[in-house]
Amino acid sequence: MIILLLIAAIISLLIAFIPTFHTDLGITETERIVERVEPFIIFLIVLINAVFGVIQEAKSEKAVQSLNKMIVTKVKVYRNNDFSVINSESLVPGDIMVLDAGDLITADGIIIESSAFFCMEAVLTGESLPVEKDENFITTRNTIISNRKNYVFSGTTVTKGRAKILVTKTGMNTEIGKIAGLLNDAKNQASRIEKKIAKISRILGITAGFFLVIVFLIYIFYVNNIANIQNTWSNGIKIGISIAIAVIPEGLFAIMTVVFALGIKRMIKCNALIKRMNSVETLGGVSVICSDKTGTLTQNRMQMVKWHDGLQEQTNFENEKHLQIIKAAMLCTDVKDDDGTFVGDPTELALVNIGVASGIAFENLQKTHQRIEEFPFDSTRKLMTTIHSWENGFLVITKGAPSSLFNVANNENLTNFKTQTDMMSKQGLRVLALAFKFLKELPKNISHETIEKDLNLVAIFGIMDPVRSEAKHAIDICKKAHIRPVMITGDYILTASSIASELGILDHDKKVITGDELKQLSEDNFLKEVNNIAVYARVTPEDKIRVVKALQTNGEVVVMTGDGVNDAPALKAADVGVAMGITGTEVAKNAADMVLTDDNFATIVEAIREGRGVIDNLKRIMLTLFTANISGLLSLLFGMLIFSFSPFTAIQILWINLVTESLPAIALGMKRPHRHIMSLKPEMDDNLISVKMVVRIILQSIMFSSIALLMFYLASSSFVNFNYYEMVRLFKQFETATGQDRDFIYNMQTAGSLSAFVVIAVSQSFNAFNTFSRYTIFKYRWHDIKYLVFASLGSLSLILFVILIPKVNEVFNSNVYVFNTTHYDFKDLTINNQKSIDVFNYGWLFAIAFIASMIPTGFIEILKVVNNSRWYANFTKYHPKLTQWI
Repeated sequence: MIILLLIAAIISLLIAFIPTFHTDLGITETERIVERVEPFIIFLIVLINAVFGVIQEAKSEKAVQSLNKMIVTKVKVYRNNDFSVINSESLVPGDIMVLDAGDLITADGIIIESSAFFCMEAVLTGESLPVEKDENFITTRNTIISNRKNYVFSGTTVTKGRAKILVTKTGMNTEIGKIAGLLNDAKNQASRIEKKIAKISRILGITAGFFLVIVFLIYIFYVNNIANIQNTWSNGIKIGISIAIAVIPEGLFAIMTVVFALGIKRMIKCNALIKRMNSVETLGGVSVICSDKTGTLTQNRMQMVKWHDGLQEQTNFENEKHLQIIKAAMLCTDVKDDDGTFVGDPTELALVNIGVASGIAFENLQKTHQRIEEFPFDSTRKLMTTIHSWENGFLVITKGAPSSLFNVANNENLTNFKTQTDMMSKQGLRVLALAFKFLKELPKNISHETIEKDLNLVAIFGIMDPVRSEAKHAIDICKKAHIRPVMITGDYILTASSIASELGILDHDKKVITGDELKQLSEDNFLKEVNNIAVYARVTPEDKIRVVKALQTNGEVVVMTGDGVNDAPALKAADVGVAMGITGTEVAKNAADMVLTDDNFATIVEAIREGRGVIDNLKRIMLTLFTANISGLLSLLFGMLIFSFSPFTAIQILWINLVTESLPAIALGMKRPHRHIMSLKPEMDDNLISVKMVVRIILQSIMFSSIALLMFYLASSSFVNFNYYEMVRLFKQFETATGQDRDFIYNMQTAGSLSAFVVIAVSQSFNAFNTFSRYTIFKYRWHDIKYLVFASLGSLSLILFVILIPKVNEVFNSNVYVFNTTHYDFKDLTINNQKSIDVFNYGWLFAIAFIASMIPTGFIEILKVVNNSRWYANFTKYHPKLTQWI
């Protein structure tokens, strides 16, 4: 469409300024001014469309840049045997980096020394639990990242222990940097809205070109004599350009940009930052949400939800005996207090947090019962033991996997503990056992073999990452909105199934599948099964991409959430990639289309609501704009055939398309999503304009253009006592007329053009009320329609501006003063065999044009009342085919 407008502007410019392309025969100064103004207005329209898009994209990028600003990380290093603290950007290969629990790792490196060292590598590998590191592990070139236990990686964090690292890679050379580089090199595919607009643009371009040629031929061969083509061809092209402009909704792209910007602004208020403007519309068509579990559906905070003392299930610590148990559990952790914030392993944090909530001062507890000795957790024993001073002796505390503690406990009956462990595991809880014993003296040769025996098992703890309360409600909304939620997680199948069932994601007719099972499915079988799978557990990044592509192949519009570097390819592959703003890595944010500033699943659902509202508003806007365009097209086409003259000039059509209809259209874009919008099916159609909309556009356009042509006839023919044949005869002589002869015909045309312009412009100013809702506008509160009212009044004032202001109305061929009583003396013309004529004041026709322009709006409002009546409901029930297009 933009290309066609540019071509129209260039042709208009050539005709206006190069003598070879136009004739000066009889042309007035006013006509010359209009001729020279038109091309620059078309150029201005193209510029406005471009500027709107650039400004909004710049705003989105600026918002993302502000979100991505990170606090400079300080790093402890040995450089040239000197210890110092430097900015992470200053790290270079060869530095010795010192890491402690809670540190963010900012470079890749090999471990040269460590003590009970664990790292959380979920952002890179998807592993949800801390990984134990070992400097003695041997890595080969083919060892995958998740198995490189003697390496640390940039972007991951230390959860426990201490280590010295030889820095090997920094910046874009790190593993996280390599993924970022691949994503930056990836080509962006066209979005749904871009494809839809491209399709509409092609259709409009072809249509405009077709009618331009048709009207040019009509003007040359039907309206004028072919023998006079040297004087008429340029005017024929100008009228053809008017037709082309009538077909194209010049304000569409600028209005769409404004509507998208309004949607983005509303989404920001609900904690969703849209990076790419076109994603607003795509969100409205989402049919599947593939969500990570941790942090999005859950709180990303391990919490102890229940525990068992061997006798009965407990949920808190009320008596002294229970408090002694939780105190022991708190002591047997590596959690640290960092200025009021606890840092450490998530599971250990759950124990400390419940103890603090029970009134135990963690710092005082550690000072009172100082740690004498410790035996860190390792993957072989699956136990951790600490020894503390305790009254007149020592307390040995051991925690770890229940199966390991059952083997070293001296309890007479462990049956109840084992039963409860199985029950908690089936519920998806992470089960941790605790045992201790009191010693008056420590053995001389202390080792975990001598200490970890004859322990008294006192408790098992059920720990989980609890679901977000708002996530369950959001899942219910998804189901009502015909959106299928899918959980994709690196967690174990029992945990994933439990959480999914609690949230309502895993229904009785849906399946759970692991990454290993997924790999065994052929592509054809997976495409058949993908719509029946609700939970994917223990999946890899490659699995996520496969799921996304399979769903897309089946015609679904997919949202994929993620926070880690390993999620970035899947975020890029999805129709809408959603990154976490709090826990998400910069790579994930850069790959995503939307960033959640609260990491909340419910925010995605709210963003989809806004996206659906934007689609709904876009359809109303297009209904309004295309009704105006087709009305103008029909008026021009049939005006040429019936009256042998164009009812409108190009500049009048531009004013209608770009100004008078744009304000109400923008007001339509400000409409909030209606309350039932999340009970409808997703917008899956590839077309923004449905067949039903086309039928409605055509019917309304016929009504608008018929009234406009009637008013054109009445106003123009009033100069010759409403004689149609005399009017047409004079119009055909316009090209060769000069002096007052030309002035008379020009004023005839101006009177008709003004009246037709008023009908189309005013009716389109109020047509937005027709498209605002299927219910009559009088059912709405002032608060709901105030912007629409103000926009329509503003549009009306702009119409009056180009009609009533002298000189301006001459440029717009809408001079209302042509209706004044005037005497004309003709040179070559004769009207009723007379060489002079007095034209009387028919100004009342101007008022009638205003009244006539209100008729379509009133008629459609009456139709709405009828359509929503009980009688019509009964009629529709028994005659559905007769009413399907109404």
